[in-house]
Amino acid sequence: MRFVLFLFFCLSIVTGPAFAQSHEDTLAGLQGELVRAAGIIRGIERRIGELDAHLESLSGKKTKLEAEYAERRSRMASTLSALTRMGRTPREAVLIRPGGPLQAARTTMLLSASFPVIEAEAKAFGGLLTDLEKTSRELSEKSAQAKAVRADLRTRHADLTRLLDARSAATGNDTAWVEEARKVAELARAARTLRDFLSGLDTGDAARAKADAFFAALPDDEGQMPVSGIIRVAYGQRDTIGAKSSGISIETLAGSLVVAPMGGIVRYAGPFRGYGNIVIIAHKGGYHSLIAGLDKINVSEGQTIVSGEPIAILEDLGDANPSASPVRKTVYYELRQGGHPVNPSRKLPGLG
Repeated sequence: MRFVLFLFFCLSIVTGPAFAQSHEDTLAGLQGELVRAAGIIRGIERRIGELDAHLESLSGKKTKLEAEYAERRSRMASTLSALTRMGRTPREAVLIRPGGPLQAARTTMLLSASFPVIEAEAKAFGGLLTDLEKTSRELSEKSAQAKAVRADLRTRHADLTRLLDARSAATGNDTAWVEEARKVAELARAARTLRDFLSGLDTGDAARAKADAFFAALPDDEGQMPVSGIIRVAYGQRDTIGAKSSGISIETLAGSLVVAPMGGIVRYAGPFRGYGNIVIIAHKGGYHSLIAGLDKINVSEGQTIVSGEPIAILEDLGDANPSASPVRKTVYYELRQGGHPVNPSRKLPGLG
């Protein structure tokens, strides 16, 4: 029996490092797959944004053409009705009307002069009708394309969910970060401001050693936008309440994927005061990323992530009413160094 226990002890010593390396390789492989999947999904999201913008433009054009069509049709109907009445008037009746033959001659001359105008109006009416039919056809085609692209996006999201579940299972619970997560949760409840919260995000010795090792091996990649969309409020601009913005507000479609702008370690994932659900990521050089306005968060405290790796998915309300206008949401991104807000263009060159 002692020999068997001794044998197991020896095997654990030999296979332990190999198992750890295999686990790290598995996690790195999953992260690579997630980044690739996220890149494809964000490309599809951009395509949906372009299609929605085109559909909105076509819909506005169709509404305008329909209004012009109705107006021209009303004018043409009035003109044709008057001509029809005149054509049905007997010659004898024209002679006995007030003004007699002279007035009839004048009316005939006026009508003769108006025929080119009526002809031009009819030609313009025909062109308008052709344009309206073309716009309606293009609107129908683009709507079908948008529907197909959204169906593809749902399939991609299902595949992404399986990868996220696999990553969650492979990540496990690091005892050094479990204690850190407990302390950070308490700090989030006690902190009155975001600056107080970030300044208190110090780590214990064990967690700090792992963080230093991770940052040392992390490449200095350029950052990227955390979500596809349009910047509605830039850094330093006045926001909706007139205050100077410490970050950027990005308008995006509901259901969009949110990714890590740079590689780092998740320091907090959860609600924080007026920011709603947020994720705070620590980066090299004393930088922190704050991403707010999130719904479903897919990362946890202490998790190491690479640039472009998914961290959250925004809630999609479009499935409840597919015919309604696309629902838009706002994601807020802030970059801090030493607890102070800095221009995100420092790390996200595309913003420059």
